[in-house]
Amino acid sequence: MVCRIALTGGIASGKSLAGEYLKGCGIPVIDADDVVHALLREDAELKANIRETFGPAVFDESGAVNRPALGAQVFQNPERRKLLEGWIHPKTRQCIEEFFRENASRMAAVAIIPLLFESGLAERYDQVWLLDTEPEVQLARLIQKRGMRETDALARIRSQLGREEKQTLTRQHPGGVILPNTGTPEALYEVLARLVSGLTTA
Repeated sequence: MVCRIALTGGIASGKSLAGEYLKGCGIPVIDADDVVHALLREDAELKANIRETFGPAVFDESGAVNRPALGAQVFQNPERRKLLEGWIHPKTRQCIEEFFRENASRMAAVAIIPLLFESGLAERYDQVWLLDTEPEVQLARLIQKRGMRETDALARIRSQLGREEKQTLTRQHPGGVILPNTGTPEALYEVLARLVSGLTTA
């Protein structure tokens, strides 16, 4: 039976980088953010709910959801964010469960889930890999690599669980592993290589 691995971490902690490396190792990977983006493009029910609640300002001229505009609303309003997540999270979980069913015969498969702990999903996974990054590093990455304003970047970081709380929850998980990622991509790859090697020899 497939080993279900959840890869998590705060914004700009290197989840996409880690996911691409794992794919290169032949491990199936699904990214919850990619699932959400697809839902926002294609799910008619979700788009109707968003239009009714958030108005036409969060859609572009083609009728697609303008994610930055939507994000600007929800990250400044916890109640609206909770409402949006209540629509999106169940649909996202369905897609991820289908992914694991499709890969049931594989040695391992990975779901990248930024809000793993916030959503109470950790217990569904055999292993939890936390990419651990200092908030100062996250902030610098968001400003330098994504072009965010400092105030917006800080709002995104603060909207998620704090670093120490994520570390504690990872240690409490029977298959929890903390992966430091404050250095170079090569340093992260070395840590991931050891974990992948452990999977293949288990």
